[in-house]
Amino acid sequence: MRDVLETERLILREITKADLPILFRIFGDAESMRFYPRAKSFQETEVWFEKLAFRSYEAHGFGLWGIVEKATGELIGDCGVTLQPTPQGLEPEIGYHLRREWLGRGYAVEAAAACRDFGLGGLGFERIVSIVSPENIPSLRVAARIHQRWEIYRTVTAAGAQVDRFLFISERDASDTDGPDTATRVAMVEAAALLVMRRRETEG
Repeated sequence: MRDVLETERLILREITKADLPILFRIFGDAESMRFYPRAKSFQETEVWFEKLAFRSYEAHGFGLWGIVEKATGELIGDCGVTLQPTPQGLEPEIGYHLRREWLGRGYAVEAAAACRDFGLGGLGFERIVSIVSPENIPSLRVAARIHQRWEIYRTVTAAGAQVDRFLFISERDASDTDGPDTATRVAMVEAAALLVMRRRETEG
C-alpha cells in the first residue's frame, strides 16, 4: 500500500483488497449510487476496483486511490485518475466517490484538485478531464471548481440510450486567469445543466 498524494487534510493512497468492504458502503448504497444505473453488489464492487485500481496501477501507474482523512486515519472514499472514453478518445479522467457521512466538508474538491495537479504535473498529461451527468449537481459543482472550462456532448450508454454529458477540461499550458471566477463558473454550469435537462424533457 503506497501513499500517492497528500493535501492539507487528506492522504490519497493505493487501495488494497482489505479496503473493499469499506468502499462497498458507497457502491452498495442506493442513495450514494443514485447517478449510476443502480447500486452494485459486493462482487461488482470487486470487479470495479480490479479494473480501475489494481490492474490500472500495474498497467498505467495510476488509478482510483483511497481517500484517508488525516485527522482520523479513516478511509472515507476513493478519488483518482482512470482512462475513460470521450469524444477525443481515451483520456485521463478524475473521478471520486465519498461515503455519505463525509460529504459537505470540501473533501471532494480537495482530493480532485490534487489529482488534477498530479495528472498535469507528476503524470505528465497535457489534458485531464471529468465526465459528469447533468443531473449530478454536486459533482458538477466540484468539477466546475477544479477545471478551466467545459463542453457538452452526447453519447450512447451501454443500454443504448442517448444521454448528454458535461466534459470538464484542464490543460497543462492553458491559463484561466481571464475566465470567470469560481462562483460564477459554478453558477454558469448549473444554469447549463438546467437547460440540458429542460431540453431533454422537451425532446421526450
